[in-house]
Amino acid sequence: MLKNLLVILGLMLAVPALAQDEEAVLGNDVYKAGQSVRMDEDGRDDAFLAGERVRLAAPVTGNAHMAGRWVDIGADLGGSLYAAGQRVRIEGAVAGDAAVAGYTVAVDAPVGGDLRAFGSEVSVTAAIGESLILNGEIVELDAPVTGDAVISARELTFGPGARIDGTLTLYEEEVGTLVVPEAVVPEERVTRVKLRFKRVSGAFQHPGGGDKRSFGETVGDYLAWGVIIGLIGAVAALIAPKAMGSLADDLLERPFRSVLSGFLGLSVLLGGGVLVALTMIGMLLTPFFWLAAVALGLAGLVVGAYGLGAKVMSLAPAFSKPWIGRVLAAFVGALLTAVIGLVPFLGWIAMMAILTAGTGALSKRLPILSRLAD
Repeated sequence: MLKNLLVILGLMLAVPALAQDEEAVLGNDVYKAGQSVRMDEDGRDDAFLAGERVRLAAPVTGNAHMAGRWVDIGADLGGSLYAAGQRVRIEGAVAGDAAVAGYTVAVDAPVGGDLRAFGSEVSVTAAIGESLILNGEIVELDAPVTGDAVISARELTFGPGARIDGTLTLYEEEVGTLVVPEAVVPEERVTRVKLRFKRVSGAFQHPGGGDKRSFGETVGDYLAWGVIIGLIGAVAALIAPKAMGSLADDLLERPFRSVLSGFLGLSVLLGGGVLVALTMIGMLLTPFFWLAAVALGLAGLVVGAYGLGAKVMSLAPAFSKPWIGRVLAAFVGALLTAVIGLVPFLGWIAMMAILTAGTGALSKRLPILSRLAD
């Protein structure tokens, strides 16, 4: 549960963090981030580009590091390429190596060195100067490969221009199911290996061997984390009852504003990590920004669950000793949050709302984030 929570938190907030356009030149390297990023200055050495739409429109003599939703390499590279996005398209020649990851990957220009491409749909239609590694759900090769090739795919097709001069290693779910024409590579240079991984979302894999977790085991995990969150909330409520009570009151009075404040507060930390990385000098601070965002999000989950429990306990008769009600509010809210999380699809949305609402209440009490939260 914790691993899934951190992954979803990062995916949810990473894109809004890049909304502000930033540009810097250090030495002869260019750094750009924003909603739509286009690098069209000639004579640069290295390029570092991040945004929703990212395009390299002018040649660089060194390397290019690119990340975004739609990533296009439309000019030649004198060095190597490192790119990730929902869709990555290489239209300019890469003199060095290329490491690419995306949902759809299209290599339509030659790569002088090694090509490593990972995605759901991967297409290579230009020559590869050295070795080739392709991992995808649907893979198409229609170009010559000078060196060795390693391919893992559910569906593999070869075009008329496909040729592998070295060896080919195929990772198959069932050995012998993928057809390799003799014109591409002779059978004696083909090694077929049974895939020892389970495919997840097409290209991405994790080690196999374990049985699928039962619903009972999943429920047990959620409830265990609910108990842990409840214990943390109970301790916080006993140590700082006024502060936890004030946070709960804020959540109940202005829940929607708390969600917005939490979203903005987390975006500030995650976006700050991206922006200081662009300066190179502040790159060492980036992990601390992101760790702070994770810590704030987890603390927000505790606060949000406590606020939910406080609302439920407000409907029950008051206890003679107030601390009993505070402890019960922490555990009731945490366990309710865990149960809500078990609901398919909507459960995760509700959990994220609880987390961001609690984060928003906390953000108003942090001097660095209070101005934005208000």
